[in-house]
Amino acid sequence: MQFIQAKHHGGNENTPVTRLVIHATCPDTGYPSASRAGRAASTARYFQSTSRPTSAHYVCDVTATVQCLSEETIGYHAPPNAHSIGIEICADGGSKSSFDNPSHSYTREQWLSPQVWPAVERAAILARDICHRHHIPVRKLSTAQVKSGMSGICGHDNVSDAFHQSDHDDPGPYFPWDRFMAAITNTHPEELTMADVKELKASIVSAQQQLHHDVGVVQNQNGMLKKQIENLSWVKNPVTGKLWRTKDALWSIWYYILEVRTRLQKIENRLSDLERKVK
Repeated sequence: MQFIQAKHHGGNENTPVTRLVIHATCPDTGYPSASRAGRAASTARYFQSTSRPTSAHYVCDVTATVQCLSEETIGYHAPPNAHSIGIEICADGGSKSSFDNPSHSYTREQWLSPQVWPAVERAAILARDICHRHHIPVRKLSTAQVKSGMSGICGHDNVSDAFHQSDHDDPGPYFPWDRFMAAITNTHPEELTMADVKELKASIVSAQQQLHHDVGVVQNQNGMLKKQIENLSWVKNPVTGKLWRTKDALWSIWYYILEVRTRLQKIENRLSDLERKVK
């Protein structure tokens, strides 16, 4: 995980951590620009250079997570900040009135879209790990529960309403808390996430491209191979030690290439089915 040190922060007395606060970065650029790849690093660089006293521990976009502070360090993300960890999700999440352009406020459907959900999913996986390491109960806190000091997970809006030390209302009224909390509690490794499916599909595409290249090389050199086959009679099977007719050996290799290509196609079809189920 990339680390870009935030400029502003408190001391190293942040433990024990009792509250995990979810934020939205709110660049006011609209859907899906606010969540695109590279936003996590650019937000972290903003924390690194800004004169404003603001920072968070982690920032997540659709392709990357960047750490900006150690978890033992107090971040300036949702006062009172001590004993809390802040995760920023790159998105325009907040009430319509909090944006210069109200239409930039993400709807629930936009939060759940393939252009944004991978960032939320990254934050959920990170939240699962943080809660496990700091013994934070995986439960969504209400404003009243935050104010009472209960340990758990909440939004910046809950902290603002509980203590009135900030006026931010991210991640906003349309943030899909139900799906986010479900993603945190999903501890079944056999259930693929959208990020897993995308990664596997990319691997399959790469393998197919390599296979097509190899097949093309074989086809382009067919004339030369034919002449060489005519000049050869036998080859030794490296496994059994028996002699093979060269032509039979090459045909066996060719059929193996075709079989691999068929299997890769089946895997790609299965991944497409899984991707539709994840969506």
